[in-house]
Amino acid sequence: MADVKGALSPGLLEAYMTRYELSKDQVLEQKQAFDLLDIDGNGKVTYQEVKEMNAKLGQPMSEQELSEQFTTLDIDGNNTVTFPEFLKVFVKGEFGRDVPLPRGEEILQVNDLAPGRKSSLSHTLDPIDESKMIMKLSQKNSASYYVRVAKLMLAGSQEEKSTSDVLELNALGYAIPQATAVAAALEEQKLGKVLSVRTGLQEVPNTSRHCPIMIIRIASMSRETGS
Repeated sequence: MADVKGALSPGLLEAYMTRYELSKDQVLEQKQAFDLLDIDGNGKVTYQEVKEMNAKLGQPMSEQELSEQFTTLDIDGNNTVTFPEFLKVFVKGEFGRDVPLPRGEEILQVNDLAPGRKSSLSHTLDPIDESKMIMKLSQKNSASYYVRVAKLMLAGSQEEKSTSDVLELNALGYAIPQATAVAAALEEQKLGKVLSVRTGLQEVPNTSRHCPIMIIRIASMSRETGS
């Protein structure tokens, strides 16, 4: 069963976290990335959609490179990419774990919790905040790249009249200047308005060190104008 565009049900979110050994934020971040590729919102990504997104982002990828990228994502070779396939490739590339794809019936069993049944996450996770989108910045990509992605995310929320009309830029260390550049560009182009800027220190896992962090919340101009 394909995951249609939008928020995951609590049961499905829990299933993905357990199977792929990911945090809630990691699953939701990958879902946002998947939804950007899933242009028609049917829960499956096609080669044409990957090609269109590549063109929108201005990425200099050849037809052969795009084909190889899509083949990597399309694990079962049926010419479409589902969110479980997308997660599998992410986990393999990021953590080196090879997680088997779930069978269709496994997804169906957890897609929606039975009436009256509570998710085991209810005491360990905050409620899913569907009113904002989160984009984590790193040094791997340029500020101009993140500006293009942010524009697509905000434009998507306007076109679909989504409740996700707040974009949160999350940057650590040397990526902080990129976050400020993205926020400035969005305001200059009248696509978004900065709501708040928070700074602090975040503990680096498995060390005694801390890293500077900046979180910038930006509202889509559609929210500001009430359109």
